[in-house]
Amino acid sequence: MNDTTEEARKKQLEIIFSKTPEERFMMGIEMIDYVRMVVENSIRAENPNISPVELKIAVFKRYYAHEFSQEEIARIEESMRKYYLRVSDNS
Repeated sequence: MNDTTEEARKKQLEIIFSKTPEERFMMGIEMIDYVRMVVENSIRAENPNISPVELKIAVFKRYYAHEFSQEEIARIEESMRKYYLRVSDNS
């Protein structure tokens, strides 16, 4: 779906390419952070009492559910839980 006119798209590219590589990089980082926040808020809306560890796992599954088999997802989930348990025990 493309809801942007060709003229608007050209103007967007003109603005983006007028920035330095560092500025464009930071724009990309800000977009990634924003999308992650949207995903986390969506998950929290579905499960307001979700723990920090379970939120990380839910974000992982939202991003990568179609990239791994169910068995791989289960192993990664278990590994994440063990990692965060170990990290929280050391703090």
